Amino acid sequence: MRKQTGLSQEALKVIACLTMLLDHIGAVLVPGWTLRIIGRMAFPIYCFLLAEGVHYTRDPKRYALRLAIGAALSEIPFDLALFGGLTWQHQSVMVTMLLGLGALEAMKRLDRSRIPAVLLCYLAAEWLRTDYGGPGVLLIVLFGLTRDLPRRGLYLLAGMTLLILALMPGARVSFFGTGLRIPIELYALLALIPISLYSGWKATRGKAVQLAFYLFYPAHLWVLYCIASALG
Repeated sequence: MRKQTGLSQEALKVIACLTMLLDHIGAVLVPGWTLRIIGRMAFPIYCFLLAEGVHYTRDPKRYALRLAIGAALSEIPFDLALFGGLTWQHQSVMVTMLLGLGALEAMKRLDRSRIPAVLLCYLAAEWLRTDYGGPGVLLIVLFGLTRDLPRRGLYLLAGMTLLILALMPGARVSFFGTGLRIPIELYALLALIPISLYSGWKATRGKAVQLAFYLFYPAHLWVLYCIASALG
């Protein structure tokens, strides 16, 4: 395939993984908000990549199976690293992604019942208390709905702003050292920068790269948990 300008799919995945890693280092090992602010970029990029994957996949059932396996592998290290022990009170972002895939497939396949199906996925995320919950599912749907619209950036900016407002009960942090304190999730809007540079080019179709992308989430949580345990 001819190389295109802009970020490849793999480059966007690397940015997502690195920002997520920094976010979790900030949550588990390093006090303060700097790494957590950088980490706000990760989730929107993952949502964007999921919407792209659902659009191009020839086998949504296999795609869902990969996410389900990833969710199963991630739940224990997610609990241990971020909550200090096993708990049913929180579910990992992989479950949010799986429900988002279900919502996107409902939008593609259903007609009159598509809105109830999306609402069901939203409510399931809220009931299961997944990372980012129902608004996270809606953000995935937003990326799917706006994929082919003109002036996509404006639609994404407006939609993401509205969805992020739903997450406002979270922490508020100082805005670049000023006295203004804003919801930390608003920094997720920075993800629009690398997303806008995405070229749609896929640099490799190797299964090893795809597998590494799925395994990175549970693997890095295990590593962080082991480091935190060693440090007491």
